[in-house]
Amino acid sequence: MNTPSNLTAPIPAGAKVEFLWTEWTSDHPGPVMTYLARCPGSCSKFAASSGSIWVKIDQAGYDATQSVPWASKRLPNQNSTWPITLPKTIESGEYILRHEILGLQRSVKPELSRFYPACHQITVTGGGSVKLPVGVALPGAYQLEDPGIHLEYRDISATNPYTPPGGPVWSDKGWSS
Repeated sequence: MNTPSNLTAPIPAGAKVEFLWTEWTSDHPGPVMTYLARCPGSCSKFAASSGSIWVKIDQAGYDATQSVPWASKRLPNQNSTWPITLPKTIESGEYILRHEILGLQRSVKPELSRFYPACHQITVTGGGSVKLPVGVALPGAYQLEDPGIHLEYRDISATNPYTPPGGPVWSDKGWSS
């Protein structure tokens, strides 16, 4: 359910934010992704469910150099937390952070891929003058047949890389692929 709240958490621009996945011990291999959307005014009056407003600011998928390659499977070793850093040049104001895990454990049948999103209303303080660029629509950015959703996750390797769905990551330095 997408129900805005009257509360926001104040966070300085450029600060580290840690998301706690309550004792995440699930065997859901897949990426971890974080999006940011600017609220037009107060987040308490904004549903954030239409328009290309979601900008991906962090992602981790499969990294063959890690002892645990899938990002989501590293959570138990990280106290069930996932750290990200907010862009330091974005405007001060109210935003929604969407942090999510995509479980690929049954992704050979794309309708069995599982998204685990969590949204958090924040007030960015001490920001700069940069407005978020146009992003993606959520819902809408993911299609079941996307190669980052419909795949055999066991086939992913250093020589067969994985790209999470939802487009590139944006940061203070611009877009990265």
